[in-house]
Amino acid sequence: MTSNPIRWAAALLLCVAFTLPATADRATFDDDARAAIARAESYLNGLTTLQARFVQLDPSGEAATGSLKVKRPGRMRFEYDPPTPILLVSPGSELIHYDRDLKTATRLDWEDTPAWFLLADRVSLAADGPYRIVDVHRAPGLLVLTVVDSDAPDEGRIAVNFADRLGTLGLTGWVAVDALGQPTRVTLFNVAANGPIDDQAFVFNEPVGALERQEP
Repeated sequence: MTSNPIRWAAALLLCVAFTLPATADRATFDDDARAAIARAESYLNGLTTLQARFVQLDPSGEAATGSLKVKRPGRMRFEYDPPTPILLVSPGSELIHYDRDLKTATRLDWEDTPAWFLLADRVSLAADGPYRIVDVHRAPGLLVLTVVDSDAPDEGRIAVNFADRLGTLGLTGWVAVDALGQPTRVTLFNVAANGPIDDQAFVFNEPVGALERQEP
């Protein structure tokens, strides 16, 4: 863990590892790339729930594992295995960052984070939307979309990775890099989509010694 766990955890849901120019837009892509973007939009918008285990590599190469549960729109539980004490949970309207060691919680607006592709009611990757595609990478069995915040393209990117097998997409993880070029890599496995998840998974009921709101 870095010395600032809130920024570190937020970076998990932020920016990307490819140093590509932030000048491309959807209109510059060829027909195949535009079709790939449309397929990714359709896949993400077709997700009602998602469950997975994850492995994360931080910028120093240190590994952490945990579990992810998502119920769209807005609900998420991103929980690290011990000894990492961090829990990220969204009951639907906000994202709560909780440190179990310190028993402190911070409220974040999930709509202002790049968790959009997991939590949004509807994902739009249109050139004039809030998130803009700057690269489409295709290889056998793989699709990677690199996305920036349209209002702050220099503050970070996220490369969302999909398996592409027999014409079917599946989310496999993402790579995040902050403005200093520090990458965080998350790989999903044992992924299950559109199955039942009890709403209790998204209830925040940890003991809290301090609760505050993180200013943007």
